[in-house]
Amino acid sequence: MFAHQSRPRTVQLTGNHANQTSRRLWVFLLIIVVCSTVVLSVHPFPARAARQTVVSSDYASSVSGTPGTSIYVQPTVSANTGMIPGTNVTVSVFINNVTKLDAWEFKLKVDTSLLRAVDADVTPYWETQQAQSKGSYIIQVNATRGTALVYWVSYRQPNGTIPSLTTTVPFQLGTATFQVLGITTDTPFHIVTYQEDPNFGTLLYDTNINFIDYRSTDGTFANLRAPWDLNWDLKVNIVDLVLVARAFGTTPGSPGWDPLADVNGDGHVDIADLTLVGTHFGQNI
Repeated sequence: MFAHQSRPRTVQLTGNHANQTSRRLWVFLLIIVVCSTVVLSVHPFPARAARQTVVSSDYASSVSGTPGTSIYVQPTVSANTGMIPGTNVTVSVFINNVTKLDAWEFKLKVDTSLLRAVDADVTPYWETQQAQSKGSYIIQVNATRGTALVYWVSYRQPNGTIPSLTTTVPFQLGTATFQVLGITTDTPFHIVTYQEDPNFGTLLYDTNINFIDYRSTDGTFANLRAPWDLNWDLKVNIVDLVLVARAFGTTPGSPGWDPLADVNGDGHVDIADLTLVGTHFGQNI
């Protein structure tokens, strides 16, 4: 458009025009950072995925239950700077999509340098089942090994029936409580699977004593936030980049300042902060 002009001219932008140009520049820089992460995707950072189990030859394949039985820890992420050493954190174990569940046990394991297993329990549902002589549970907590195991088995009733659980929605099996010993950005509440421990791992059986296969998902504990994980969801993604971009160009006391966006802690939200987030983009903390 400017090729027809015989002499160059200098354009000085003021007011809103200058602000718009600055914002466009910042967005352009953000695009550069995001695009650079595409290059990193050629050699992506390893991410912690949900553990999926496969039936081994030592067990009968599942013949009961809705396909896709899952067992998992809730909350998925237990992140809080207030959970300092000496405090306790409790997580729940849920099951979903299962038919005629007769006997079960779940086993959680933690890093004993960061967490100590102190207690476990079943939910009131199972307490009631035991009070009605429909089954019984056993709880074993081993602080040395960092494990919490809860076991349930149903009793055959006088009329010949076997109490069982069928559900297509999440159903809570029990809880486990751990004492915080250290500071960490990420440590799992790990569900020990039957491949890891065939005798005392997490096992599910139906009323015909057939093994029910399942997919397990660990929980995560953190009491120290990685600076590039601005919203502390233990993953670095576009949300973190957007939070830095919103505060781009700010300093303490200026409009839009967000101390979390100052990733490197130098008192300025700039390209260095975007680069740090971009460097860790795609990671699970």
